[in-house]
Amino acid sequence: MNLSTNDLSFLSDRSRQRSMISAGFQLSSSSVNSPFEQYSSKLPASVRGALNHTADISLLSARFSRNGYCWLVSGQTAYVWLISGSNRITDAIIHQELKLPECALGQQANLIELFSINADDDDYCSCLALTCDGYARYWRTIVRPNDYYDVKLEFDQIELLCHFKDDICICGSYSGRLYTIPCNALCNKAYIRPSSSSLLSSIGFGLKSMLFGTSRQMKDNEILRCLHSLKTDTSTQTTITMNVDLISLTDQHLYFWYLAENDIQLVHSIDLQEIFVHEAKKDQKSNENHRDVSCISLSVTQETIYILAVHHSTQDYRLMLGIFSLNHSGVQLVSFIFLTNHLNIRLDEIIVKPYVRIFAVPNQPAILVHTKKDAFIYTGPDYSVLLRANFSNLNETVLGSGLCAQRLLIFCHVQGLITPRAQDLMTALLAKTTDNDPYQPMINSFHAFLIRNDPGGAVELFRRFINTIDTSQLDDIIVHFGMFIIDDPSLQETNDLTRQLAKKNDIYNYYFSFLKLINVWNKLHVAHFNNGIYHTKQILQQFGEKLQCAKAFAQTSQQSLYLQAAFRSTSRYNQISHISEVITTIVLGVIEASRTIEIQSYEEATRLLLIAFDSIQKYRQEHEQESAISSNPIDDEDFSQSMICQPWILYEHNLNDLYMLHCTQHFEQALELCESREVRERLLTMISRLVYHILDEYRLYICDLYSDNELNNDMEQRPWINYKQTRSLLIKIFIKLKDFSKGKQLAEEFEDYQSLIEICDELKDIEQLRMYIEQYGDKFMIIFDEYLRSKSALSVLFQKEYFDLKSVQRYLKSKPEFAWMVDIKNRDYEHASLSSLQQVAETIGKRQTLLAISKFALLASSHNEIRNAEAIKLRLRFIENEENLCQQRLDLLSNLDESERLKQPLISAKDMIKNLILKKNTSQSLLQRYCSALKILSQMETNPDFDQLRLFIFSQAILVDPLKPISNSVDPLSCNAKTLLSQLFDYIKHENLDKYNIIPSREKLQSSNELISFQNNHDFQEALSAIYSSLLTR
Repeated sequence: MNLSTNDLSFLSDRSRQRSMISAGFQLSSSSVNSPFEQYSSKLPASVRGALNHTADISLLSARFSRNGYCWLVSGQTAYVWLISGSNRITDAIIHQELKLPECALGQQANLIELFSINADDDDYCSCLALTCDGYARYWRTIVRPNDYYDVKLEFDQIELLCHFKDDICICGSYSGRLYTIPCNALCNKAYIRPSSSSLLSSIGFGLKSMLFGTSRQMKDNEILRCLHSLKTDTSTQTTITMNVDLISLTDQHLYFWYLAENDIQLVHSIDLQEIFVHEAKKDQKSNENHRDVSCISLSVTQETIYILAVHHSTQDYRLMLGIFSLNHSGVQLVSFIFLTNHLNIRLDEIIVKPYVRIFAVPNQPAILVHTKKDAFIYTGPDYSVLLRANFSNLNETVLGSGLCAQRLLIFCHVQGLITPRAQDLMTALLAKTTDNDPYQPMINSFHAFLIRNDPGGAVELFRRFINTIDTSQLDDIIVHFGMFIIDDPSLQETNDLTRQLAKKNDIYNYYFSFLKLINVWNKLHVAHFNNGIYHTKQILQQFGEKLQCAKAFAQTSQQSLYLQAAFRSTSRYNQISHISEVITTIVLGVIEASRTIEIQSYEEATRLLLIAFDSIQKYRQEHEQESAISSNPIDDEDFSQSMICQPWILYEHNLNDLYMLHCTQHFEQALELCESREVRERLLTMISRLVYHILDEYRLYICDLYSDNELNNDMEQRPWINYKQTRSLLIKIFIKLKDFSKGKQLAEEFEDYQSLIEICDELKDIEQLRMYIEQYGDKFMIIFDEYLRSKSALSVLFQKEYFDLKSVQRYLKSKPEFAWMVDIKNRDYEHASLSSLQQVAETIGKRQTLLAISKFALLASSHNEIRNAEAIKLRLRFIENEENLCQQRLDLLSNLDESERLKQPLISAKDMIKNLILKKNTSQSLLQRYCSALKILSQMETNPDFDQLRLFIFSQAILVDPLKPISNSVDPLSCNAKTLLSQLFDYIKHENLDKYNIIPSREKLQSSNELISFQNNHDFQEALSAIYSSLLTR
């Protein structure tokens, strides 16, 4: 016979695989990275022979029974052996070879069932074998393989067979019709033939009905997928009160049956297509409305039913997992998930006759999905972790799978029997409780979900628990149970901290999935914690962050003596909720006993702080959805009093102050001791990253705190002020060290405008500053306001590129102190003059400067554009008067240096006059003070207080130096010539002041409030009249 190259290659591969099986070689599924491990490396010799010498692998099939048997079908022979009698058998195995009835379509392992009628006697095992065309062969015991009964059943095309109870089995046809088969009835009515005979007896239709009862047909156009008997499933709890014995799955429905003596009764049915389509529409990725649902497989564990389905169009499909609870209240959907799809199988192969099976893995939160060529373990919260067996390199084929004595096994052609590798979830961490523990019901429910892989049972247990408590306490219970998980005392009982924290982290992630499963997650509200009321989800997130940080520290501790010392110095390092104490010790540990910095310790401490922040960031990225707070919180008193959780990494044990110390004072001391350029650069980079993490934490907290943009009081503003101060101090350390690139990056990221201005000023980078002004748009007002306050503001203001920016001009126009600059730039000199006059000056020198600017601008305006010459003259006169007043102010401060006088506060003319009149000035005589007051008054003709002030000056002069009576005087005019009033009149004449404007009328002066006591004094009136008469003649 001539063999082609492909044939030779195939035979070579087959020979290699057979040698592996013969030697019991453990293949890749037993490797550390595989989710599977080999259960038994030895198989019965005849089984190995069948595997090695069967050319067409598709003719081989295998199956397992719950009472511990496995059988391999090859041709017309079934090889049966017990695999649960010993642990991972390695010696030769006793087996039986059963001769199967002839069938034109070939024999299948799923049409053979092994069962023990007496549950206490597993050695007495019976076997029923069917053919797809309706023949049956029954062995009362497989230890006598030649004694069997053959019966012609005349059933439809049989697809599935399962044992129900005692001697009764159930079979189902492709079209969905179910039949009961009481095996002992076969023995009573069938014709016994010798084993060599190929003729089978038949039973008439009437006899069949009498023996097997009425068959039941499900809805038309449905395809039967799975049968599962609850009677033979010893793992199913007895809490199910529904009268259900059997579950059948079609491509569209889930049916629940009750088996009477000679009848099958439908108890309940669920339209899975309707449920799955409805759930799929909720998923954002499922926008297509023209997709169908086809159910593929199911698995039942205790009170939970897992349904695997495909959501498909004509071209592609997605895997769907529906999890249902089966308990006293009926059947309810508790979870729906889209699974990651890596099945290398066509859509038509799945829909028509699927070779895809699903199993809930016993005693761990995982499910197995396999085809003939692939096997996957879905585990982790929400089954988001996908573990794949490496079958492709082995040209592997799965021959069968199933639960065998509470263990899930897969029969592989090359590797033999393999089983999912057990997950070490360290269940003992949650086992140390007492009957009186208030969290015991929660633990029981969580165990049902996590350990027993029974989500439906978990929901039922929690339902019972919630009925016994006040629902207002639920959030507090959820928080306390979360702390119970992370602070489990078992951590103190072992040195294997790294492994325990890794597993504890897994358990805590499962806790979130558990809360979603029991329909609590979206109802979480607020809880009492640390003497306050906070959002429950934020509290739980902080627990997770601490756990992730502790896990990262544990992984690092083996290589860090510094961290080990920090652990030893902290009394509660193994309590995750107190991990901040370890961080505090890390920061303070850089200072030696001599209170100096040790540079290696400082670098190691910085590295550990970065590990802490990185671990928190990683946790948040992985749990972004869990950290979201509902946008429509419950409106009640507790919520109105609730607070945003302060980041524990900043605020516990005053860590924020310690970070400031570490990044400023300790950092500068470390750099002073650093002699290596390389170490210096490394420290700068590390501290830059650390500052980024610190400020990012602050920013996130501030954004949450001020999400409603309300700052009602000083207490609410304090966190924002503290953030700005911290931001400025941490970024300016790089400016101080002349590392402008890192300072610039941080300032840009956290929008520290003042630091950006200072960096541009230090680098004289005008172009960069101009780009910032354009870049920040509406925030420009803040930027430029800070910019104008910087030391180089005024010098840069006059540079052309800044004034060309319209945004800059708008900003300057909005500021009275700078508006005149824009007017001068735009040659609007008249408006510039007014702008400078209207500006408020704090000092005498600034007032003089503004007056000079106003005067020059006004002169420029009169030169370029004379529109109202008289108005300009009046304004010039006003400016000159104001200048004179400024000079008067300076003259009054003659005891000071000129520079000091210019810095003195600018007081009003009215106050200047009153100070001169009422306050004794030792540097000036009385007459000089009053003359100065008159000189100031002469500049105030347009002042509304002018009349009041001139009455005040002259009345005070009379009160200080009263007039003498003139009735007995020889020369009445010279009698009062030396009085202060007369000297003031002489000063007015000498200075050529407007006496008619400066001096009040005699009538007004006499009637002033200050001189009210002289109104009836005839001598005073006579003397005052004489002085006024002489004034008119001067």
